[in-house]
Amino acid sequence: MNSTTALFSRRDFLLGTAGVMAASAVAATDSAVIDPHKFVLISDVHVPLPWTEQKYRTGMEYPWVIPAIKKHIQEILDMRPRPCAVICLGDVSIAFSEDKEYEIATQLFQPLEDAGIKIVMGVGNHDLRAPFRTYFPRWIGESPVKDKIMSVTHLADCDFVMLDSLVEPKKRGSYPACTGFGLGDEQAKWLVDFLAKAERPVLIGAHHQAGALKIDHKIARAPKAFGYFHGHHHQWMSTYLNNGYKPEFCPHVRSLGIPSFGIDRDIGYAIVKTSPTMAGAQFVENDYYFPSKPATDARSPLVRDIIRDNAGRRVLFPFEKECTSQS
Repeated sequence: MNSTTALFSRRDFLLGTAGVMAASAVAATDSAVIDPHKFVLISDVHVPLPWTEQKYRTGMEYPWVIPAIKKHIQEILDMRPRPCAVICLGDVSIAFSEDKEYEIATQLFQPLEDAGIKIVMGVGNHDLRAPFRTYFPRWIGESPVKDKIMSVTHLADCDFVMLDSLVEPKKRGSYPACTGFGLGDEQAKWLVDFLAKAERPVLIGAHHQAGALKIDHKIARAPKAFGYFHGHHHQWMSTYLNNGYKPEFCPHVRSLGIPSFGIDRDIGYAIVKTSPTMAGAQFVENDYYFPSKPATDARSPLVRDIIRDNAGRRVLFPFEKECTSQS
């Protein structure tokens, strides 16, 4: 057996058998087993309204998005075992955060909760906090920082911290107004304090990249932080956070960008499985298109290759770091 085969065998064992064995004893709704060691990450849902119902015009209609969302939700419901949670990294709104978009979103996602799957919602730059509190009170939880939509979800093998990177626009209805991002001093301080006290492995999520939020070094230095997930770009984006050119502390944490749930570019979600020693994310790539969805036979060879390259890929998040002491 060569080293590559050995690596994949070890990975498959850690991500597969441990979760299946643990899940076999857990009863769930509708006779399907809920796996406490598996959750799904989604982002950039972008629920659209028909053109005639848009108060703030988006420039075009998106008739393919709702069917894509329904398809993905059904895929999650059909999983055996089912995931224990679906975690959304923001941008539920198509663009300008109209109330009816969130009303539709509650109808789309309710079957997940009815099936015993926990839903965790975070905000993106196209959202506003008020409709989240109105339509998703159970799905946002109680924020540890006042006036933010953030939460800590205790999973079987780790904790998942959802950060709020939204800076709400002063004026609605235009795309340049939807570009703000940041954590604010209080939330950034809370994160540092939480990571300093953490006794379990921590995975962190937000709508925007860690570097843009200026927390990449903070996460890299934290001994219990082992992964960062973001949306916003509608693409799979695998990279690493580090502490810069410094010899001390723990230098690398993997960061993964999650695709859109149906609107454009990479179309899909990530299935994350955990064990006591690591987490592993598997790509579900169902499509790729930009700016609108073409007929299947109209896709270029490059687009078909993008879909083939991404479908089924896996990335690992070991719950360990090669730390060096400060000299």
